[in-house]
Amino acid sequence: MKLESNRRVAACAAGFALPRYAELPTVGLYLDQSVQFVNGCFRTFQGVELTASMVSNYVKKGIISHPIKKKYTRDQLAYLIYIVVSKNVLSMENIDSLFKMQRAHYTSAQAYDTFCDELENYLPYVFGLTKSFSELEPDADDARKLLRSTIISAVNKIYLDCVFTDLRQEQALWPDILPDLA
Repeated sequence: MKLESNRRVAACAAGFALPRYAELPTVGLYLDQSVQFVNGCFRTFQGVELTASMVSNYVKKGIISHPIKKKYTRDQLAYLIYIVVSKNVLSMENIDSLFKMQRAHYTSAQAYDTFCDELENYLPYVFGLTKSFSELEPDADDARKLLRSTIISAVNKIYLDCVFTDLRQEQALWPDILPDLA
């Protein structure tokens, strides 16, 4: 890739940070508000998005619990943020299995904050903003190893989507530029 294209792709991930569990809304959000909140976290990444019908399906399948008085809680928002990242690389069955594994080992806050830390650790590396990332500790439990593997796969998919989006945008400009070069 050209240097300018690398810069545009890297800019997608520059400064990316997810709200930590304590920063998630403490008041329940309605479905549309929840979708907007989650999508707002990933606005710079193509293909990382959530729809109201997706959330409804996750509730129907039991992956996330039913809203309370039509409002989604902090825990549910944390799960939705994880789902929106992992849905492109894991089946819903595997997402559900990983949720159950996480619930058995960690509180919702611990699991979500660990997810955020891991994602923010690996994302700048894949996007070329840093030269290294912190290695997973050798004695990490299976739940943590699976989380890391999910994040590595998802971040690489996000990166590829950004690269191909940039390439398509660049190619779309050529018909307008070529007459000017002649």
